[in-house]
This record gives sequence, C-alpha cells and structure tokens, in this order.
Amino acid sequence: MKNIFLVILTALLVGTVCPPRYAAAQAEFFAASATPPGGADSSTPDFARLSSAISPTPAVVIRSSEESDQGIQWKTLTKNSLFLVGFMQAFRLSTENGTREAMHNNVVGGYFKALGSMHGWSDGDGYYENYLGHPIQGGVTDYVWIHNDPRYRNVEFGKSRDYWMGRLRAYGYSWAFSEQFEIGVLSEASIGQIQRYCCAYGFVDHVVTPNFGMAWLVGGDIIDRYVTRPLENRTTSITARSLLRSLINPPQTFANMMMFQYPWHRENRASPTEYDGQLYFRPDTFASVRFIPPLVPKFELTAAMPSYTKMGGQSCLGGSGVVGFRIDDSWQWTAEVGGCNLATSLPKHWGGDSLIFNTGPQWIMHNSSRWSPHAHFRAGGQKITRDYCEVEGVHPDGLFVGKPCKSEPSFHAQHYESTGVSISAGGGLDIKLNNALAVRVANLDYMYSWLQPVAGTDYNRGLRFTTGIVLRVGTW
Repeated sequence: MKNIFLVILTALLVGTVCPPRYAAAQAEFFAASATPPGGADSSTPDFARLSSAISPTPAVVIRSSEESDQGIQWKTLTKNSLFLVGFMQAFRLSTENGTREAMHNNVVGGYFKALGSMHGWSDGDGYYENYLGHPIQGGVTDYVWIHNDPRYRNVEFGKSRDYWMGRLRAYGYSWAFSEQFEIGVLSEASIGQIQRYCCAYGFVDHVVTPNFGMAWLVGGDIIDRYVTRPLENRTTSITARSLLRSLINPPQTFANMMMFQYPWHRENRASPTEYDGQLYFRPDTFASVRFIPPLVPKFELTAAMPSYTKMGGQSCLGGSGVVGFRIDDSWQWTAEVGGCNLATSLPKHWGGDSLIFNTGPQWIMHNSSRWSPHAHFRAGGQKITRDYCEVEGVHPDGLFVGKPCKSEPSFHAQHYESTGVSISAGGGLDIKLNNALAVRVANLDYMYSWLQPVAGTDYNRGLRFTTGIVLRVGTW
C-alpha cells in the first residue's frame, strides 16, 4: 500500500497527543479480574499506589477461564477488519491519482483484467514501502486477530506453547487479509485496478506482507517484554508509560486505533493509569500435560529478508518465503517463492525485477546445539522482467508504445521478459533462540537459469545472500 508510513505516522500523532484516561473496557477488565488493580486494598489512591516501587518480578493474576474458553469473536473481528480495509482504501483514494482515475473503468471487466495482468515480482513501490511498510501492515492485521482471539491473547513472548499457537493463528489470518487486500472483493485489484498498469502487477506483497509481518509481530512482543515493560516499571509517569507503549511498537499502536482502543492498550496488563506490575494471564492450556518437545520440527516457515542477489552484473534487493516439511530427522522438502528489485542498478527510466519459484530437498541438522547448519538443492523457474518508461517520445528501439506506464496517460512503457527453468544450490546456518524461533544468520545460493537475454542482459547465473527469521512448528 502506497504511503503506509504516512498513514501510521498520522495515527500515532493523533493517538499519542490524547491525554491518558480511564476506559470503560479497562474498568470491566478489572472488575472481572481475580484481584483488584491495587491489590487487596483497592481504595488506595492511584498516584499513591504508583509512587511505590514495582517489583521486578511481576505478580501474575490468573484470569477467569470463562472468557478465554470462548471461540474467535467473529462478529467483532469482521467489524474491525472491514474498518481497517475501509480506512486503507479511503487513504488510497485520497492520495493516489491513478486509483481515482481507474474508478471510471468497468468494475467487473477491469477487475479481471487486473488479475490477468499480474506477473513478476515488483509492484512499482519503493524498497522501503515493500519491505518495511507492508510488513508493518502484516503486523497490524496480526494484532487485530490477537485482540479477537480470547483463547490466546493474554500471553507473553516466551517458551509457552500458547504463545506460539496464538501467533501461528494470527499468521494465517494475516495471510488471508493480505490476499483480500491485494486481489479480493475490496482490494487494490477491484478499487483502482492498479495491477493492470506498469509496473504494479508483481507478487511481492503476497509474500512479504504476512511473512515479514510475523517478524514484526514477534519482534514487537520481544520488545514489549524486555524493553517496554521494564521501563514502565521504572517510572510512575503516566505520560511516559503511554508514550513508551504507543511509540515503541507502531503496528500494535495502529491496530489498537483501528479497533477503537487506546494506542497504549495491552492485552496482558492494565492501562498506564492502573498498571502496578500485575500481569493478567489465563491458565496455560498445556501446563498439566507432561510434554517433552521434540528436537525436530514438523515444518518450518522462513521469512528470508533481506536478500542480495548479483546477476548479469546488476544488484537485486528483495526477499522470499520458504517452507520446509519434515521427511525425517535430517531431511526436509522445501518450497520457496520470492524475488527482488533490479531498479536501483538500472539506468534512468528503467525498471525490472526477478521472480523465483522452486522446490527441492534440504538437509538440516536439529539437535541439542543452538546451531543448525543446512544445505539444499531446488529446481523450479525464474522470471526476469524489464520495463522502459518514458514521457511521450520515442523508445530507444524506435517504438512508440501505447501501454500506460505508472497509471499516467502521458507515460508509456516497453515491456521485456523471459521465463525459464531454474536451479539453485546452497546452504547456511541458523541459530536457535528458543524451541519455536531461530535466526537465519546466513544463507548463500548459486543460481542457474535457462533464460533468453532480457533487454540485452544475460541473467542466467547469479549469487544470492540472505538472512531471516525461522518459525519452527512442532517443537512446542
């Protein structure tokens, strides 16, 4: 989504300038809690209570299981999701000329033309919009789901199976929301039909938004536990606490506001005016089960970003999503979809990208060590796309093309592409943070493809370096 940074910045400014005050929802929250906010003596004045030191070891108050045993709050989730979609689409219509102009197109026919035009990786957005802005959007939708998932919302980052189960469910919803926003009934393909025009028809957001949104989600939860809450415990300033919560995790702040919550709302503890060190959790679903987690995951999800590829003498920046399914203790079957943007290394008026889609076996070592070396071989395909865009004039090849470029009628594009069989071989090293999470420290691939030259450049050979985050499922 274009200008997502401006959307979030505006929401943060609006939210954080509002003075902190009690919310009816917070009052209901404490009324249902096993212990009142001030402990046994709830009549103690708020500021007097907050002036005392907060113990570094939080008092954990177990929530009643009545709320946590409820299923997904589908009605509220639907309302929150529709409001978020409406807000994002309204922002697009108010800031993008091409989107407004396309509203005159045939609704049904234009929608299917937009879907039929999709190919390649890049979608015309800049690097930071694709690889920072859209992951933030993925993190926002993760938190929208979590707020409406009573069974798993009162959790904190750690080894708890409840935490990782809840985040995995949020990941699934984030992917579904992202697909709806890209190609659904209320999407960029139906409202504005931007995928019809050069060069906005790539698949980058389909991969990046949910996968790297998960990285924002888990990273935000880690910061909340190890940075935000310890700092909250060191101050009695309500303003400082509100700003800490609001500014340190933008996706959660924005999601709160889309759900008409205060920007500083947290599921597992009270508002800044009431927080006194207590954390509110429900009983762990699996606490009574004697469970020794296996060392080998059933499958792994990897958000591989950033990636740096060198091919055809040009640099290509991007990322990919990789899933690996267990075959036995040392082998997985993997599939990867990803790509990169060539624009930064191309001359003026040129754009381009690379899309890869491949599958194959991977050897990986899972044991008691924190380090997991791996090596893989994959086969599939690669698609290279190049576009030349210029104001009303003559193309270098002497051609004048009537295809709109960047949705502006005064611009035109010449399109080049080649698709062919591709293979890659490589390996790398992961380091385990806990049973569910690992960091891909490094991965190096050699890639070879059978492609025709594209705009005079041979892209058949390449080297790619990636890092990333790995979610391991089945070890918790």
